[in-house]
Amino acid sequence: MKKFFMIFLVLIIPMAIIAQTVEPPENIIELITNINLYFGSLVGIAAAATFVGALLNGLLKVTKKFVKQLVVWLVCIVALVGSNLLNFGYAKEFTLLTSLMHGLGAGLVANGIFDVPIVNAIMNFIEGLFNKQSE
Repeated sequence: MKKFFMIFLVLIIPMAIIAQTVEPPENIIELITNINLYFGSLVGIAAAATFVGALLNGLLKVTKKFVKQLVVWLVCIVALVGSNLLNFGYAKEFTLLTSLMHGLGAGLVANGIFDVPIVNAIMNFIEGLFNKQSE
């Protein structure tokens, strides 16, 4: 068990961190032209939501930190639920509840509360609980 734990720490976690790199778009044109990149993973959704959330916060002149975070969470949730309903991106095969959960997770990543590997582990655990109950 100790060997497995050491292999996990040394190999798996750094690979997950290194593999999950998507830079936020610099402008709206880049977001639109690379839409497959941003809707292809949780990291891409979080990066795009950071940009769109900042854009909306500037347009709406939001000053309170909690409201800024709430806007980014709403952008993540709407993006993933919309992606599910339009059958597009990595959320195309999710249920509506799973899309909502991934939207909340993407909001956690976009707001800098958790890192991607932690959010993925939490979501896999919760999905495992739902799958175990349905059997």
